[in-house]
Amino acid sequence: MKQNKHGLILCAGGKNQYINEARYAAKTFKRFNPTIPVTLFTDQNITAHGEFDRIIIETGLGHPQKLKMHGMLHTPYERTLYLDSDTRTCGSLAELFAVLDFYNIGFTHRVKCKWPPNSTPIFVDYVDYNCLQGGMLLFNKSKPATAFIKKWQHTFNQTPDELVQPGTQYGDQVVLNNIFSELTPNHKTELNPVYLPNRIYNARPWMWEQLKRDGLWSDVKVLHARGLNTSTFITTLNKIKHKIGQG
Repeated sequence: MKQNKHGLILCAGGKNQYINEARYAAKTFKRFNPTIPVTLFTDQNITAHGEFDRIIIETGLGHPQKLKMHGMLHTPYERTLYLDSDTRTCGSLAELFAVLDFYNIGFTHRVKCKWPPNSTPIFVDYVDYNCLQGGMLLFNKSKPATAFIKKWQHTFNQTPDELVQPGTQYGDQVVLNNIFSELTPNHKTELNPVYLPNRIYNARPWMWEQLKRDGLWSDVKVLHARGLNTSTFITTLNKIKHKIGQG
């Protein structure tokens, strides 16, 4: 596979907080994947400091979360890995692009939890098979994958900017799942999706302690949580790794 045929895209706009998270996400990705290019889509006039190979500035799209599907549709790569900006890469992800030899799009599922109102989610199982998690997508430029993302974008863009809120009914993930569930069996066959293990490629914080207990922490390649670039989270991660070393 030629180098310029695959790469990572990140999308971040609005507050500096999200731009800084994207810089951190790109730096950690590059640490383990130094030859794979990274493109940032943003609505801010920023410059790269070595972490991005390319910055594409897009304004006038409305809420910054609407950069997400726009970035996917305008990816400069034939084979694209998308990660949310609040991620930390912990290993090589090069193997993912070969998956697109056989599939058009790759999803991970949400972790299965009890979701008490105004309280911390309680881990139940690694996989909630009824819900795709929108923080990691792998896709090629096939007609079925492109059509699916266009439908996702078109539907989400109808949400008024003032209502957009990640993690709610007005976030992009709910729209993603609605669009996917509405696909007919024939359209799902054409889309040809693969389901990748979230405990490796999209590990949300509610599974972290269970991963440690199950001896699976070292398998994680992508951590996904708000604030991973802060000193508090880095200290916490180091403590988890220390405990594993003592186990």
